[in-house]
Amino acid sequence: MAEENVESKRESTEYNDSDLSEKVVEQKSLTARVWGIGVRQIVFMALGAALYGGLSYVTNIIQLPSAGNVSFRPAIVIPLFFGVVFGPWVGLFVGGVGNLIGDYISGYGVYWNWDIGNGLIGFVAGLAMLITWGRYNSTRAIVVAEILSVVGIVVGIAFAAYNDIWISKLSFITATTGEIVPAAGSDLINGVILVPILLVAYVAAMRRFGRG
Repeated sequence: MAEENVESKRESTEYNDSDLSEKVVEQKSLTARVWGIGVRQIVFMALGAALYGGLSYVTNIIQLPSAGNVSFRPAIVIPLFFGVVFGPWVGLFVGGVGNLIGDYISGYGVYWNWDIGNGLIGFVAGLAMLITWGRYNSTRAIVVAEILSVVGIVVGIAFAAYNDIWISKLSFITATTGEIVPAAGSDLINGVILVPILLVAYVAAMRRFGRG
């Protein structure tokens, strides 16, 4: 009986150690999925930046009343979506480089503060992966993505606009009312509406192909 108890305890310990090891490996895998940069992330960086730049070019002609070149941009959903699904580094690249491409081909030139600001939008939105791990098959996960997208837009636009105080010699009030309000306002509307639509479509597509 004593030998059976010892053997049972040994098997239980081995099982717990094995279970713990599997959890550690899974945790490392999930962490790498959020912060790692591999071939998968690089592919989505390039794809997302091209999409954001091209779609921004299409709607840059729709100018909003503002102190600068602020346009109506449904394409803002691109860095938000790529960030929340593929991680903060992908969102950062898609937002920053995509905005650079869109502005350049639209003839606006290069405004580094707005490129970085758009990068921050995608980066902050991508932090949702720390909570969702890139899985958006529940209402809670989509709400988390929405909240981080809203925070990202506010942070990114504020960074860009307030840097214009010394770059473009704007006053604090002009930067706030003439850039942040129209730019962040339109981006928030587009983001809040389009992010959940794309996430639902993405989850449905993954399930259809057996990856959800």
